[in-house]
Amino acid sequence: MNFFCRILGHTWTHRTEDPKVSWNTGKDLVQLHPTASGEIRLYLQCHRCGERKDNPTREELKAVNN
Repeated sequence: MNFFCRILGHTWTHRTEDPKVSWNTGKDLVQLHPTASGEIRLYLQCHRCGERKDNPTREELKAVNN
């Protein structure tokens, strides 16, 4: 934890992690089709120290927006 986070508290920001896309050929072996490996992940990250909250509650999300 950063010195400023201990004194002032964390500065949370919204972050997303997009799924990786792999390109695979179709049955005809000519055309490429995108395949997403995973899902979009939403989390909060402190701007100062980099601490993450992977599953924020609604109250935590509302507090970031205010």
